Amino acid sequence: GKEETTGLITYMRTDSVQISKEARQECAGFIREKFGAEYVPQKAPQYKSKKGAQEAHEAIRPTDVREEPLLLKAHLTTEQFRLYSLIWHRFVASQCKNADIATTSVKIEAGKYEFHAKGIEIRFPGFLSVLKSREGKKEELPPLTKGEVLKLIKISSEQHWTKPPPRYTEGTLVKLLEEKGIGRPSTYAPTINTIQK
Repeated sequence: GKEETTGLITYMRTDSVQISKEARQECAGFIREKFGAEYVPQKAPQYKSKKGAQEAHEAIRPTDVREEPLLLKAHLTTEQFRLYSLIWHRFVASQCKNADIATTSVKIEAGKYEFHAKGIEIRFPGFLSVLKSREGKKEELPPLTKGEVLKLIKISSEQHWTKPPPRYTEGTLVKLLEEKGIGRPSTYAPTINTIQK
């Protein structure tokens, strides 16, 4: 835009999970303003590094958390916007308070038949408020009590077939390389590029 060229993220070839104190404080202030004080954890979240992680750099994060993805969309290519949006949302979510979710499993008896329903109840959305536009929505069940008589609205049957393992994506291949201790984060992109060529 009218401003000069700006770096939007920190060093991207790192697997560190360390965040500077200043960045955590800035993000906590942003979360407090955008979502409310109840979304800021009392103690800053701490994450464990993977074995053999190179921690010379800070974790990949936005250089300025106030640069929300939609504010920058007009200045980025589609690919850049999607990547920046992913980094921004994950970083902000990682600094939010945990979500409080109750999973519900219901057994419904109807004569000689038995039906099952599973769902969730979100008691406090926490970090999910940041990811809501990025994640798929799970089925929420209404509050139920034991012995309650239910009215049938619909029945959906599901049949599951055994599937072969899915093909590798870039993400699953990187995960496998990490698990097997092959290479380092800086070598993953050239390795994948070679495979694709």
